[in-house]
Amino acid sequence: MATRRRTHRASETSKRAILEAVLAQAVEAGYEGTTMADVARAAGLPIGSVYWHFQNKEQLFVELLDYCFEVWKQTNASFGSMRERLRHSISESAAASALLAEPAAAFWSIGLVFALEQRLQDNLARQRYLAIRKEMFEVAVARARASYPGAPEDVVAELAVDMAVMGRALTDGFRVAAAAGDDIDFVRYAELAADALESLVATRLKEFAHD
Repeated sequence: MATRRRTHRASETSKRAILEAVLAQAVEAGYEGTTMADVARAAGLPIGSVYWHFQNKEQLFVELLDYCFEVWKQTNASFGSMRERLRHSISESAAASALLAEPAAAFWSIGLVFALEQRLQDNLARQRYLAIRKEMFEVAVARARASYPGAPEDVVAELAVDMAVMGRALTDGFRVAAAAGDDIDFVRYAELAADALESLVATRLKEFAHD
């Protein structure tokens, strides 16, 4: 039994090493441009070892997205306010262009491919990305709902969805800007974006208070 547990841990460690090794390759080359041979070279392993862990490229990218998502959840757990979360997510957009091996940032680059590439409609990795994206949205809504204590429940529910939609749209947009190489001060625009959303929240709460 102990031997089986050690074997399982070794297998998981090996799989994680492959995912970490191929992360930058996946961000640079995208889904279509990444081959299992590339993965083997990046990991410094025989291609047979890669196929032992991952049945095909779809499965590899599914697990790569899961790995990045887990890192993203751990990284974002400590950010409380909307301003902190927005600043961090927009900064990640810039980081994704420079730090290709940083999982929380790389998630946005890999996801951008699956979001825009309609030819991958039935691809398991694209379906996994969309499922993760939905879960991330639900997390954003839940966090936003906790940001308006004392407001009526129906107001909180509407505001939380609005803020989650706007925050995601801003993050997606800045990620495209980073991928295109736009000359943008991401920190400054993160602050401006947070200012705009906080002003919108204040205005909406004031409107509801007078209804």
